Amino acid sequence: MITKVFLRGIAAIAVTLGPPGLGAAAELRAIQLESGTDSAQVVLDLSSGATQNLFTLDHPDRIVIDLPHTRRAAGVRLPPATGIVTGMRWGQQPHDTLRVVVQLRSALPAHTTWGSGEQGRRLIVTLGQPLLAAAATTAGPRTVPALHAPGDSGRDVIIAVDAGHGGVDPGAIGHGGTREKDVTLAIARALAQQIDGEPGMRAVLTRDRDEFLELRDRIARARAAHADMFISVHADSIADRSISGASVYVLSVHGESSEAARVLAERENAVDLMAGVPLDDKGALAPVLLDAAQSETIGVSASAAERVVNALGSVGEIRKREVQRAGFVVLKSPAIPSMLVETAYISNPSEERRLRNSEQQQRLAEAIASGVHSYFVQNPPDGTRFKQERRTLASAADPATPSAP
Repeated sequence: MITKVFLRGIAAIAVTLGPPGLGAAAELRAIQLESGTDSAQVVLDLSSGATQNLFTLDHPDRIVIDLPHTRRAAGVRLPPATGIVTGMRWGQQPHDTLRVVVQLRSALPAHTTWGSGEQGRRLIVTLGQPLLAAAATTAGPRTVPALHAPGDSGRDVIIAVDAGHGGVDPGAIGHGGTREKDVTLAIARALAQQIDGEPGMRAVLTRDRDEFLELRDRIARARAAHADMFISVHADSIADRSISGASVYVLSVHGESSEAARVLAERENAVDLMAGVPLDDKGALAPVLLDAAQSETIGVSASAAERVVNALGSVGEIRKREVQRAGFVVLKSPAIPSMLVETAYISNPSEERRLRNSEQQQRLAEAIASGVHSYFVQNPPDGTRFKQERRTLASAADPATPSAP
C-alpha cells in the first residue's frame, strides 16, 4: 500500500514493502547510483524487505530514504556525487532506522519499486524521468561491442590497467625523489584490486613489477586479455611546480585540446625512443587511420573518461574539468576504449607527498574504479553480467511487472 501525504515544503511517501510481521533486522549490503543531468536512480541491495519511508525536503532539495530496523554492512560505501546528485550521506536514526539522504541540484519526483538482487531484496528509487525510459528516447553514448572478447553470457567486463613507465624508464621524478614509475605501479595495483572487488568486473595489469614495456606491448597485452577498456595511469611533471590537479585524456587524431596536452603526448610518445627501441621498430607509432570504428571507440572513451573525471573530483583537485584530447600512442587501439589518467603532478611538492601516501593511492584507485563501474552499469557490453543486471532492472521498473511482496 502506498499513501502520499503532501505538506508545506515537504512531500512524504510512506511505502510499505515486505510481508507483514517481518521483524528481523535487515542489512544494507550495497548501494549504487546512476545519475544524469535531469534524472537519477539509486539502487539499494538489502538482505530482506522491510517497511520503508521516503520523503522529499527542500532548501536544499533532498530525497530521504528511511530504512527502519536496518543497519549497513561493513565495507559498504556511498557512491560519489555525479550528474544531478550533488552528494549522498547516511546515518543511524532512533529505533535502528538507517537514513540515506540524496542531495540534488534541483527538485525531482521520486518513485520506488522492488526487485530481486544478489544480496536478497533490491529497492530501486527512481528520481525524475526513469533512466531506462530516458535512455530509449535520447541519443546517449552507445557501447562499442568488444568483437575480440568472448561472447559467453554473464561474463565479466575486463579492464586492462596500465602502470605508466617502468624499468629503465623512471618517468617523472619529484623534487623529493619520488619516481613516477613507482607511484603508477602502486596506484595500478590498488585500482586492479578495487576492480576485482566489484561483481562483474575483472582487472588485468599490463605490468605488475618494475619492468620496461614498449608502448605497443602495453596495447598488445590489453588485446591479449580481451580487454573491454584500457586505463593508463600516470603522475606527470611540469616546469611550474605550483600547478596541481588531476586530468584525464583520450585519443585525438585531429590535434590536441591544448598546448600542454600536445607537449605531454610528445613526451610520453618518446619513451620508446629514449629506452633504445629502434626507430624502424615502432609499429605503435604509425598514424591512426580514422574510420567509423575508431571514431566510435574514441567517443566511448570520452564518455567513460567524463565519469572518471567527476569521480576524481571527490578525492582531490581537478586541473581540467573537461576530458582532454591528445595523440597518445598508448591509446591507439582501434577496438578498445582507452583513457590516460594523470592522477596528479609529481612536480608539485604537496602532490608528491600525497602520491607517496598509500591512503591517497587507494582513494585515487577507488575514484577511478567508481567512474568506470558507473559507465559500464549504464552502458553494459553485450554478453556481460552488467547487461543481465540491466535487464533485471528493466523488468523490475516495468509497471506491468507485479511488485514483489
